[in-house]
Amino acid sequence: MTVTDPSTSVEFPLVERLWTGAELRCMGTACRKKKIAIIGVKVYAVALYVEAQLAAKELGVRDRGGFFETDDDYCSALTDGAFVKALEIELVRNVEGQQFVEALEESLRPRMALSGDMGSLQKLQAFFMGKKLGKGTVVVLVYRLDGTLDVVVREGRAGGFEGVVPDLCVESAGLSRAIFETYLGGGSIVPDGRPVWAEGAKKLIESDKIRRQTRPGGSG
Repeated sequence: MTVTDPSTSVEFPLVERLWTGAELRCMGTACRKKKIAIIGVKVYAVALYVEAQLAAKELGVRDRGGFFETDDDYCSALTDGAFVKALEIELVRNVEGQQFVEALEESLRPRMALSGDMGSLQKLQAFFMGKKLGKGTVVVLVYRLDGTLDVVVREGRAGGFEGVVPDLCVESAGLSRAIFETYLGGGSIVPDGRPVWAEGAKKLIESDKIRRQTRPGGSG
């Protein structure tokens, strides 16, 4: 089963199995656009994945605590949650690696400067420099439970990502969080994704309610 990004027609797996061993579920997709002159050019489609079972339970606890009011609340919970999460990006046009990372850097640099961890950002920059990301290239960014950022770049998703070895691992919870805030936070570079991913979080909460209601002994 797949989830299709409506803006680019890129298809993402509904369930993704990564090298972390976790089975992740797609929360929805969005399109990254860049303005050239006055025209919005589509650059890539991006899907958010989370470890669904753990995420549903954690979001359910927050929901019962009255945490959620706005889309920002749901997106913050997805960013902060103690579960593996990933951003899967598929290019729909040719992009230089330098262009790709510089577009991220605009949002990442202030956050990393504040945390005093510019070295981790430089590792990410160095990794992408000189790379040519052709149309169809897939970039996977994984935020692990220990805060490590894993990066994988492949020319396509043939064969999947379950058995791959990450191309880059950066042990920086600050960088991992900053990247996910770049997509899910208030100044998102894909603002159309925030309501989509918030809706995905709501569906997880609903699944947790159903699980609790149908378990032996009722809710709890």
